[in-house]
Amino acid sequence: MNNCNKNCVSKTPQPQCQYFVIRKKRLCRMTVRPGRQYCGEHEPEPKLDDGQIDTRIPCPNDPKHTCYASKLEKHLSICNARQGPLPPYIKLNANVPADIKPSPPVSLNQVPKETIALVIEKINKLYDKYLMGNIETIEQQEIHEAVLGDFQESNRTEKSRRHLRQVSSLLHIAEREGLVQPNTCYVELGAGKGHLSYYLWRAWGAAGSRVLLIDRASLRHKRDNKLRPHASDTDNGSGVTDVPEGVYPVCRVRAPLEHVVVGRTEAARDCDHLLGLAKHLCGAATDYALRSLLCARVVGRTRGALLATCCHHRVLRAHMLGAHHLQEMGITCEEFELIVRMVSWATCGDGRARDRRAPPRDHDHDRDHDRDRDHDRDQDHDNETRTNDKHETGEPIKESDAPERTVQERAEIGRRGKALLDYARVLALRDEGFNARLCYFVPTTVSPENVCIIASKPYRDTN
Repeated sequence: MNNCNKNCVSKTPQPQCQYFVIRKKRLCRMTVRPGRQYCGEHEPEPKLDDGQIDTRIPCPNDPKHTCYASKLEKHLSICNARQGPLPPYIKLNANVPADIKPSPPVSLNQVPKETIALVIEKINKLYDKYLMGNIETIEQQEIHEAVLGDFQESNRTEKSRRHLRQVSSLLHIAEREGLVQPNTCYVELGAGKGHLSYYLWRAWGAAGSRVLLIDRASLRHKRDNKLRPHASDTDNGSGVTDVPEGVYPVCRVRAPLEHVVVGRTEAARDCDHLLGLAKHLCGAATDYALRSLLCARVVGRTRGALLATCCHHRVLRAHMLGAHHLQEMGITCEEFELIVRMVSWATCGDGRARDRRAPPRDHDHDRDHDRDRDHDRDQDHDNETRTNDKHETGEPIKESDAPERTVQERAEIGRRGKALLDYARVLALRDEGFNARLCYFVPTTVSPENVCIIASKPYRDTN
C-alpha cells in the first residue's frame, strides 16, 4: 500500500504554466506557484496602484532574463547574474594599449581594383625583403611520448590525429628550444578544453611547476580535470601524484585575455619562470596573450612563448603588438585594413562548400568513439574551419576582390599577408629582449594555419 501511495504521489502532475508557445506548439513547461496559471515570464502584466501597467524589462546584469520594472531594485539585490568583487588578477583592458583610435573597417568590394593591386604589390615586396627563406621549417619527428598512447588508439579519427600531431610538434619545439625548466608556470592562453595543457603536464609535470589555463568561455568536459591529484586508473595514469599535500598544480581562469594580469595569479606567483603556449589563438587574442607575458610584473620571469597563430582577419590594428613596425615598413592604416581582409584568402578554399570539396566519407569512421568527436569539436577554432565572415558560407571569391588572380595566387597572397602580421609581432618581441622568429611547425597537410611564433630568453639559474 505504501508503494502504491508513493507511485501515486510521484505521478501527480506539477502545476504547469498555461502559456501556449506558438513556435513549439505546446504549453510552457515551467512550473507555477499554487493558485497561479502562468510562470513569472508569461504572467500577464499586472497594474500598479496608479493603474499603469507594470512592464517587464531586461535585467541590467543579464538581458537574457527579465524582471518587473517596479521590482528592479529588489531583483538586482538577489539576481544570480550580479557582478561580484573582481579577483586581483582581473584589470579592465590590462593588455590593451591606451589612447589608440581604432581604424574603420573596409570592404574589398568598395575598394578600386587599382588600390588592391598596389597593396598586393607591397605585400609581395615586403615578404621578399624580410621573410623569403627566413621562416624555418621544423623537421617532423616521431609523435611525442606524452601523446603517443592516445595517438595510437585504433578508434581515433584522422581529424583528431591531426590535432595530436600539432600538439606533439609544439612539445618537441619547446624541448628543443630549452624552454622546459624546473619551477615553471606553463600558461596556456586561449586554452579551450585544455588539451595542450593536459599533454604538456604529462610530458613535463614535476613538483614546483604549475599549469595556468586562461579562456573566456565556460566549457564542459575540460581535459585539465584529469590532472587532479591522485586521479584514478581510468585516466591513463596521468594523475598528479608528486606534488605537496594540498597543492593543486592546475589553475583555470575564466576571463577574456585582454583583462587578465598573469603576474597576479597564484600559479604565476608561485613559480620562478613562465612559459606561454597557445595552439591557434584567434586574431587579436594573440596580441593580448603576448602583452600579458610582456607586462612589467612578469616579463623578467617570462622564459619564452610558443604560439601557433590563426584568424588574422580578426586582428585589430589598434590592439596589435608591433603595429608600429608595420608602419615603419610603409604600411598605412588604410592598407592594414585591406591586408587583414586579404589574409582570409589563405584558408577560404576555392569557394565551394566544404561538403562539396570533401572526399567520400568512410562509413567505418562514422562509428568512432564519442571522445574523438568531442575532441574535434573543441578544436573548431583550428584554421581549417576558420574563414573570413565574407566567405564562411562557401560563396565564391569575387573577381573584384583580386582582379586577374587565380585561387592559388590569392591563397599565396593571403599566406604572405599573415606572415607579415606575425613578423611584426616577432619584431616587437625582439624589442623586449627575446630571441624570436617564425617557423612552420607542421606541414600544410596537417593544418593550413601552420605558422608558429617562437620566442625565448637565455636561461639563468636562480638558485
